[in-house]
Order: sequence, then C-alpha cells, then structure tokens
Amino acid sequence: MRRFAMTLIGCGSIFLAGLGGPVFAASPDLPTAYRQMQEALDAYQAAVLQPAMNARDVAAKRDRYLEAKRLFEQLQGGAFPASPAAPAASAAQPTAPASPRNRVMPALRATTPAIPVVTTAQAVDRVLQKVQSRAKVNEKDLDLSFAETNDNSLELQTGETFWQSVTRDIKAAKKSITIQMFGMEADKTGWEFAHMLAAKAREGVEVVLVADRVGARLVGPKNLVSTTEEEKLFRFYQDNGIKVVFYDRVSKATSLGQKLDFYHFDHRKKFIIDGKVGYVGGYTLQQSSRETKHDMMVKCQGSVVQQMQSGLLLSFLYNGGKLDAADEATLRAKFFPTPQNKGRSNARLAYNIPRGVHDVHDSYTRAIDKAQNYLYVINPYITNNDMVDRLCAAAKRGVDVRIVLPGKAENPLNDANTRLHFEKMQKAGVKIYLYQGEKGLGKVHAKGLIADDSFASIGSCNMDTMALRHNYESNVVSKDPDFVRQVRADLFERDFQVSTLYEPPKSWWERAKIKVKGGLTELLDRWD
Repeated sequence: MRRFAMTLIGCGSIFLAGLGGPVFAASPDLPTAYRQMQEALDAYQAAVLQPAMNARDVAAKRDRYLEAKRLFEQLQGGAFPASPAAPAASAAQPTAPASPRNRVMPALRATTPAIPVVTTAQAVDRVLQKVQSRAKVNEKDLDLSFAETNDNSLELQTGETFWQSVTRDIKAAKKSITIQMFGMEADKTGWEFAHMLAAKAREGVEVVLVADRVGARLVGPKNLVSTTEEEKLFRFYQDNGIKVVFYDRVSKATSLGQKLDFYHFDHRKKFIIDGKVGYVGGYTLQQSSRETKHDMMVKCQGSVVQQMQSGLLLSFLYNGGKLDAADEATLRAKFFPTPQNKGRSNARLAYNIPRGVHDVHDSYTRAIDKAQNYLYVINPYITNNDMVDRLCAAAKRGVDVRIVLPGKAENPLNDANTRLHFEKMQKAGVKIYLYQGEKGLGKVHAKGLIADDSFASIGSCNMDTMALRHNYESNVVSKDPDFVRQVRADLFERDFQVSTLYEPPKSWWERAKIKVKGGLTELLDRWD
C-alpha cells in the first residue's frame, strides 16, 4: 500500500484535480490567504496537466486561483517590511521594482527570524553529536547558513574532465564516499558507478548515498505494475553494502497539510571522497548527463568540503540513515579529516532548504543588485519574475548583463515561461545567448552566475521559483577573483562563441504564441 500511495503522489498533482476548488475563508489572515492561494494554484496546475484536459475545469480552477491571488494581494496591501536577509538599498545599488506578483515571498519571509550563520566547526559538531547520541535529526537541523572560509582550492570542471576526475578519486578512496544525487537511471553510467561503488564497499570503504525518490525514477505508473530497472539498480546498491536513503516529502510529513504540500525535491548533486575532495554542481548519474548535457562541477578541497559533508550527512540521518556511533576521533578521520592541501580561495557552501534557509536565492539577488560592470548567468530556466526584474534593473543601470540559455530546452513548459520574459529583458538591454554547443552538448543544464570578477555561484539551483523557494539546492559560492576569472574564461567566453544572440520572431503569429504559451505557464511557476 505504501508503494501504491507513493506512486500515486509522485505522478503529480493529478489527484487534486478531482477535488473541488478551495473554500476561501470569509476573512482570512495573511498566512491563511497565502495557503489558500497555494492550494488553488496546485489545483489549477493539476487540471492543466491532466492527460485528458477539460477546458471548462481548467478555466474554473484558473479563476479560483486568480481570485485567491487577488485576495492575498489585497490583504498584504502596498507596504512591505524589509526582508532581514536582503541588503539595504542605496542610490549606488538600486534594486528591482517590487510588483505585487514578485513580492509575495519576501512579505512572508519578513516575519521569519534570520537563521544564524554557523561556522564549519559548529556544523561538524552538530553531525558528530547527532551520530553519537542517536538523536533525531529534524528539518531545522538542516538549516545551515555557512560562514566564509579562505583555505580552499577550487577548480571548474566540465565534460569528460569531470567524469574522469571523479572516477579517479572514487577509485582511490580509502575511508568514505558520500553522494547526494537527484537524477539517476539504470543505464550505462548508472551501472558503471554502481559497480564502482560496490567494489569500494567490498574493500571496506563506507559508501553513503542520499537520493531523491522521484529523481531516482522510483515513482511512476510503471512502478505499480512491474519491477523496474531502477529498482533493480538500487537493490544492487543495498545488496552490496551501500547505505542508501531516499528523500520524499510525503514520508517526512507529519500532518495532512504537509502531505498535501508534497511538491518538493532534493535537487542537490554532490560527491565527497574521504572527506577531503568534494564536487558540487549539476551533473547527474545518467548517461544523457554525460553525453548530451552542457554542465559543470566545481572540484573543491579545503574547509568548504566539510561544509558539504555536514549538510549531506545531516540529510542522510534526517532520511532515516544510520552511521556507526564510533568514537569522535574515528568519525572525524573517516568523514571530517583536517584539510591538508590548504588553498587560498574564498568559498562557502550555500543551501536552499524548504521552509528554512535560502542562501542560494539570497546570494543570487545580492550579486545581481551589487553588480557594477558585468553579470553573466547560465541556466536552463529563468522564470522567476523577481529574478527577471533584478536582471533588467542591472542592465538599465549600465551593467553588461548576458545570459546563456538552451537553444532547445528539456522542459517545454519552463522554456515557454522563460521565453515569455525575453522581450522585457531585451528592452532593458540584457543580451540573450541561445546555446547551440559543440556536437552532442546542445542542452544547457549548467547553473551558474558570476559578477565583476568578485563573485561566483555554481551548483544545482535553477532560476525558477521551484528551485529558489521549494527545493533542496546547493551551490558553492566564492569571492575569489582568480576563480571567477577562470569561470569567465573557461565557461562563459567559450559559450558565447558557440551560441547565437536571440532575435525575436518577425511574425506576429509567432510572437503571439510566445505570449499565450508563456502566459499559461507563468501561473505554474509556483507563487512567482
């Protein structure tokens, strides 16, 4: 029954479409109005995604969502307290205009106390205490807003450079391999890594894997009727001594309301070997990721690896994983050795945690608002209205704003929503590059932002509202000028050469289709 229920929920919000529209409280307070708007949007999304879409039902649910949205915006009024995470605006650093549509989340976040910054040592102690005491790890334990460290080495890696590098490091592991992964399949790459990790486990290396259940292809209609290849893959992992846990929102929820609010994913991609070397970025354990995706990882050494490890192991424990409660010295030697090859690069790991810290989001907005000379972005999807407004504001004040987007995106809904904003961004002066790529690498999956040779953020986080507000995401953030210049030269300057500048269609019909398709998908970018 559990498997059946998980499959039903993982198929999407379809079951919500059968429910009536949300009943709005007569005089709701602001949080209640926000919840009602969320429920109405989920119901509208479910109706749109029905295999046999009923136009009348879609229209009715759309109208209920717009009414809930109107009520919420009416309650929140025109004035908003400043978000504690946002920097103060100044004449030298103008911020994007805040329309009612893109001010929804800041208004709610303003009532939430800022999450205190933790040092690397404090995060490591949190993990060790949880392991040794066997204490329960709750969602608040995952809220890690890290302090900067300055003893790191950072190397941008793309393509086979990454795959060969991570393979060498895994094969050389002596004590531990920990992986956090969204996107796994039982294909050539999936089985190659499974056999590699199983071999290391047989050697006595402790191998830990934190996977998202949806991203691991373990939720869907086919799981109801047969044992899938992915199920065989994970059974192989478990049979060969690899400690596997899965994240899914439903199993972690403690109330009906939380179970209905299931649309969250652990979208992070990290590899950590012996607690000394870490990789963070966008590559997944799928053959398509290796062969057809334009992506990147940052290979890290130094204290930032301990930050990566802390978040990963807390997630492992949170999702039901168990580690041997050995003495502290043994645990430190296995997972948190003192960095030996100290570098000089500034770095910290930034997380987005649903209902908690949103450091990736906040680092994006601060960098965009502070940029003075140039701002380069690569991302498959830029749909969040607040992000679009900030990019436009930067271009209008004279910043060289360039964005690299896929010439042909994987997700047509998100792509339609992204293209809806092209006209606005072009009018503001943003240069839009559609990546064509070299043979076999035409699909952009990389997520990164650099500014003024003084800021870089690279990792798993897209610029849609789902990633910015509702997913678990992780980016490595650095202010090191040498690293930023490396990313600029080795990634962006090359990508500009194999991309075409976007030109709006001349046909009014094609322009109209962009507006219609984009307008429909705009409502599906959660509470944008």
